[in-house]
Amino acid sequence: MKKLLGTLLLAGALATNLARAGNEGLDADLRALFSKLQSMNQGYYTQAEWDGIAKQMDALATRAEAAKAWDQLVELNRVKAMALGQMRRDPQGALAVLRATLDKFAAKSPAQAGRLYAMLAENYAQLGKEEEINKLIKEYEQSPYYSTEQYSFSGGQGRLQELTVTRPAAKGAASIIVTIMERARCKAAYGTGQAFPDATCTDVRGHSFKLAELHGKVVVVDFFARGLAQTARTRQPLATAWEQYRKQGLEIVSINLEVGATAADLAAYAQAQQMGWTVVGEQAALARQLAVFGDATLFILNRSGVIAARDISEDNLLQVIKDTLGLR
Repeated sequence: MKKLLGTLLLAGALATNLARAGNEGLDADLRALFSKLQSMNQGYYTQAEWDGIAKQMDALATRAEAAKAWDQLVELNRVKAMALGQMRRDPQGALAVLRATLDKFAAKSPAQAGRLYAMLAENYAQLGKEEEINKLIKEYEQSPYYSTEQYSFSGGQGRLQELTVTRPAAKGAASIIVTIMERARCKAAYGTGQAFPDATCTDVRGHSFKLAELHGKVVVVDFFARGLAQTARTRQPLATAWEQYRKQGLEIVSINLEVGATAADLAAYAQAQQMGWTVVGEQAALARQLAVFGDATLFILNRSGVIAARDISEDNLLQVIKDTLGLR
């Protein structure tokens, strides 16, 4: 079984929400459940363990509903949907949980409703359902939960150097939730089962090649930026995969997201990080086409150049690569 995503639990926000409710017994049991899920992130779990945790979630949801602890109930269901969609690779199951939660409890926890819409869009993107996301955006904009909170971004690589990355352009008064759903709509066009677009790349040594030339191999396309936490977390799993599976037909292409990064700088970074595979400079047009907007992300392509998975976490990376290679 695959590990739970490290970002699944949002522990700080959950702890804050739980502390506000005043349902001490329920709060304690919820914390114990989230702790169990975190422990599953540190290793592999059996079907029986998953069945047990699913029963606990359902029981706690029943208690939260009886106590009218609506924020906790919605957050619990969001966590369950994350586990289904990302840990269990069951986006249909995640959609069912999210839609039922939205229909039944959004009015009781309106501050959480936008997050439900955003997660619905992400799961539709996994299934390549672009039209469903179009409908969802309209539904959200016409709902009483529509928020005009704007998308904002700030950051840097140092005190005197700004971080410049490819990012979505704001459209009018589009809210952060709409921006997230627009991004999911772009992702839906290049989700699991879709052909990965071809592009001509030049590596840090000056060698040019087309991605289509790699057909016949399983390819990890790694969009990265120096200094991003996600980039740092995936370095070791990628290095392990390269060492273990390159002779079985694995290729890795790391594509930098930073505007203006020089080949020399990237070559030095690759050497320091022991990236023995292909490293490529900025591919802004490809990143925009794939809806990669400044955040590190990974695609895994099968031997035909079709997307087997995208947005893979470091916890699942090695197993998904192994599965795509057809290794047991």
